[in-house]
Order: sequence, then C-alpha cells, then structure tokens
Amino acid sequence: MTEMEASEATLSTRTQRRRQRTQARIVEAAERLMREHGVEAVTVQDITEAADVGHGTFYLHFESKAEVLRPLIDRMAERIHARVDRVTGGKRDPALRLATGVRIALYAIASDPLWNWYVFRSGTPFRRLAEGMGTAPQEDMKRGVANGRFQVTNLRATWSFIDGALIGVLAAWNRSGMGDDAAEITAELVLRSLGVSTEEAARIAREPLELT
Repeated sequence: MTEMEASEATLSTRTQRRRQRTQARIVEAAERLMREHGVEAVTVQDITEAADVGHGTFYLHFESKAEVLRPLIDRMAERIHARVDRVTGGKRDPALRLATGVRIALYAIASDPLWNWYVFRSGTPFRRLAEGMGTAPQEDMKRGVANGRFQVTNLRATWSFIDGALIGVLAAWNRSGMGDDAAEITAELVLRSLGVSTEEAARIAREPLELT
C-alpha cells in the first residue's frame, strides 16, 4: 500500500467512525424522547435538536422517524437471542429454541411501546417487520429441517406463515388482550405446524421461562 493509499484508508476509517458516532447520538436521543413522550408526540425536529444535528444530517442516516427505531429493534432482537440461549441452557433442540424465542419475542413486543409502535403504526413494510427477530430463529428452523426435527417442504413459505401468525397474535393482543397463556399457545401451534406432535408441542411450549 502506498503512502497516499494509506492516508485515504485512514481518512475513510475516521469518516466512518464519525458517521457511526453521529448515528448513535441520533438513535440515543430518539429513544430517550420517545420513551419519555411517546413515539407519536416526537418529531424529527425534536430528535435533531436533542441530538444537536441538522435535518440534513438526520436524513443522511435515516429515511424517516420510523427508521430511527430500526437499530433499536435490531438491538432488542439480539437481546432476545441471548435470552433464548440463556433460558434453554445451551440445549440445541431446534423445537425448544424456536418455541422459547416465539414466547419471549411476543412478550417483549407486546410490552415495549417502541417495538409495538414499529410493528403496528410505523407503516413499515411487512418484509421489514419480519426481520425483527433476526436470523437466529430462521437458523433454528433450517437446522430442524436438516436433521429431521421439523417436517417442512417449503422453508420460506413456512417462515412467512409463522411471521404472519405472530403479527396476528400481537394484533389481537393489542385490541382486546388475550389469555395469560397466549404466547404458549402460539408457540405450541408454531411447533405443530412444523410437524411436532400435539403432546410434545404442548410440553415444549410450556417449559419454565424466565422473562427477565
């Protein structure tokens, strides 16, 4: 690498770090304001003032107010995956991991106002909402299919079906509330749709679950 190339690489790295710091400041300000005042009450101008950036800078990083929540959603999804690992105690059974993830995710989304707003009021396309749980549950499904734990002929269609079912359960939960075991029933039905027997699905979906 020449001296000029090294200098350009250093400049690029500095610019990238500066962009990351600015984006993090915007996200931090947005989360603080939205949790204090509610998502609807917070404007882009409120966020830029709190983050001490201009409107132009904001839109260099995000297309809209809803997009500011995306890094937060990703972070929440990562925490869910970590919690699944902890709750399952390292067990690799895809059925247990998937059911646990479904239960934890439903409780998390239902109880977090920012995630709830992102799902139901942001206008975000469904394909982006489906990314909210990240890649971990999809990997559990793939592994379950590969080792014969799940009976699935079309993985993509099945995953889309499960995503739609979760959104439907959350919508019903928001409208009128559901029973205390709504997350467990949903997890059980997800497993049954993947070919797990009724008895085993019911048992796995009700394994002790630590939510905190």
